[in-house]
Amino acid sequence: MSQRFIVVGGGMIGLAAALGLRQQGHRVVLLERGPQPSYGEETELRVSAIAHHSRDLLQQLGVWERLPTARLGPYQAMEVWDHDSFGRIQFGAHEVNQTDLGAIVENKVIEAELWLAAAEAGVDLQAETEVLKHSIADDQVSVTTAATTYTADYLIAADGVRSPLRQAAGLPMTFWDYEQQGCVAVVKCSAPHGGCARQVFLPSGPVAWLPLGDSHHVSLVWSADTAIAEELKGLSAEAFSKRLQAVSDGALGSLELASERAYFPLRMQYTRSWLAQRMLLLGDAAHSIHPLAGQGANLGFGDVQALLKLTNNDFGHTELRNWERERKVAAVQMITAMESFKRGFAGSNPLLKLVRGIGLKLANDVAPLKRSLIKSALG
Repeated sequence: MSQRFIVVGGGMIGLAAALGLRQQGHRVVLLERGPQPSYGEETELRVSAIAHHSRDLLQQLGVWERLPTARLGPYQAMEVWDHDSFGRIQFGAHEVNQTDLGAIVENKVIEAELWLAAAEAGVDLQAETEVLKHSIADDQVSVTTAATTYTADYLIAADGVRSPLRQAAGLPMTFWDYEQQGCVAVVKCSAPHGGCARQVFLPSGPVAWLPLGDSHHVSLVWSADTAIAEELKGLSAEAFSKRLQAVSDGALGSLELASERAYFPLRMQYTRSWLAQRMLLLGDAAHSIHPLAGQGANLGFGDVQALLKLTNNDFGHTELRNWERERKVAAVQMITAMESFKRGFAGSNPLLKLVRGIGLKLANDVAPLKRSLIKSALG
């Protein structure tokens, strides 16, 4: 039976949910406080490592094939190492009979194509529209903007990590500050990246070089303890590039910044209730994790996939509770894994570095363990 949905938030997750619901025959309004997403010639700073299950969803929605090939960075290999240590692991898609492990894609590119596809499918898209208030009852929801009031059967909060809807509903949260900042930029490398995603663990946090469509450009994600991040902010572009070069172990030749740098605080958030009567939380509104493995978007797309399986048939509160339980388990597992990685690779204690080195070497040398890690990377 067709239902009415209001989706608040025009990021990747909100747009994917709105498009999927509309394709199932539901009536959907999407409200986005910012402008319609778009992108230009310059590479966007925020990217995501799109795993196979997320790509499957975008293909199902008819959006993956719309993405310009030049803006896709499929990667066939991964290399992870511990700085100043013998610990290193390398693996390739061919080891599990796959052509790639995923693809690095700019968030804005995905959002822009999702928006166009949603418009074509008949989603009522309202850009530059802020929610002033909302109400949730047992039988319907309503959302008021400056122009009008919308009513529907369900309200989906996909309005980001600071989610005004979540805050207004007073939903309880668990969170902790990583006391780190993430730095993102586009970096030009003299050696081709070869479709390999690289990550090094420093005592102050991980640095990742993610392959872009241009074989000599990578997306940088440098997570660093706050004091180090503040130090990096004060460096000139040339000094920053030299610092980056020093931690890259020469894996990509000489490096230089090809964009401005942007910084953002890192913290884990987990909303303890994702379902409040007829309001559902998706994506960063429900959970945010450390960016060290680039899995935040994949977790959100997983929320959408599970929801669309549900909404493809008749559903009610019981089915929504089951969806919430399933996705909370997935989020907790991911949060736990990210926290284990972060804590396990933090610091420069010689004994810990030895243990980490042995662990990475073991994972690299033992075929069944390595295949298990590759399958995890595939999502």
